[in-house]
Amino acid sequence: MGLKFCVDSIVKGEYYPNLADGGIKPFTKKWQQFSTITPYSEPFMLLEHLKRYDIEFDIVELSDSDSSTFYPIALSFFDFEIKWFELMSVELLSKLKEKEIKILFYYSEGDNPCTINEHLAQQCKEYKVPREQVKFISANSKAKDIKNFYHVVDDELLYHYRNRKHPPAFYTEDTRSKKYTALVRMHKYWRANTMATLWQKRLDTDGYFAYGNSIDSGESENNNPIEVDKYMGLRALTKIFLTSTPFKADELNDIEHNNHTLQVREHFSDSYINVVLESHMDVDSSNGVFITEKTFKPIKNSQMFILFGACGSLQLLRDMGYKTFDHVLNNSYDTIEDTTQRWKVAMDMTTTILERSHNEIHEMYIKCQSDIIHNQDLFNGTKINRLNTIIKELND
Repeated sequence: MGLKFCVDSIVKGEYYPNLADGGIKPFTKKWQQFSTITPYSEPFMLLEHLKRYDIEFDIVELSDSDSSTFYPIALSFFDFEIKWFELMSVELLSKLKEKEIKILFYYSEGDNPCTINEHLAQQCKEYKVPREQVKFISANSKAKDIKNFYHVVDDELLYHYRNRKHPPAFYTEDTRSKKYTALVRMHKYWRANTMATLWQKRLDTDGYFAYGNSIDSGESENNNPIEVDKYMGLRALTKIFLTSTPFKADELNDIEHNNHTLQVREHFSDSYINVVLESHMDVDSSNGVFITEKTFKPIKNSQMFILFGACGSLQLLRDMGYKTFDHVLNNSYDTIEDTTQRWKVAMDMTTTILERSHNEIHEMYIKCQSDIIHNQDLFNGTKINRLNTIIKELND
């Protein structure tokens, strides 16, 4: 059974983001600015994904909604200061209390869903809204353990969609000039710890090595999930490294680096391994996993990868059907719950691999041919099964 959605308005054929109040018109530059304006409601991309695969869904007016109808609120940022029910019309709130419609939050970030659940439960209680009428889709895997929450790896769908016009780099056995690619746009101290370690070992010249322009990101050393003082000299090394930034691997600016429709082909076609520094090593203390386009870029483009991320990140990829090169990489770090220890084991494994000769890494890449091609085919293939799973879970 298809899904049914209620939207506040349709402007020039575009579904206007529910609860958005920016006076922004479709097909203008400002249409991309919803994510920066409170309440941070943005276009509901799930509808675009459904349309792309000709999956049927219905759009109804609020007056025609019923118990099977969802009122979607797609967010770029979950603001705990917002009183969600105060932003809703009297009619919507009334129908919600009468169980004649359901709210569906769609959030592509990794914020702790347990904290969000507690916040929503409190607001439901305050405004006398049945808790089961408010559903939440999260990109944090912890969501699957929470009632009324659902987990969707949204960036697989989103990167597949936004980067669709760029042909992938295919597997070849040609010699590549670089051993690896490691690209960091946004500064975080644990990322700096990682890149500084590679830099100290003079491995930066062996790869497409970049530590970007956004060093002044407001990040504090106290926010680092890595206990740096457990490792002699790491804090001092990182400070020296940061004074030497930026390191560049291309001529794109900061905005272009964050544009999913752009990529520098050589970063993928001319190196063997992608050292992925995900958005989080510790996903908002949630014990969940949050995987972004950073991981799907090498998958699309025929690279092996080493993944610095939350505990269980590789296992989630395996659950999705991807291969993680376990026959050539010691991926035991993925099961280590302690973030500092997981980082250290992953770091040691990474430097051990990258210190191998160019020929050794080339041969390792060839040994991974079937897994590399499998991953690329899986990513570049249809996403209809992923979408049907979402539909089934919401209908259930």
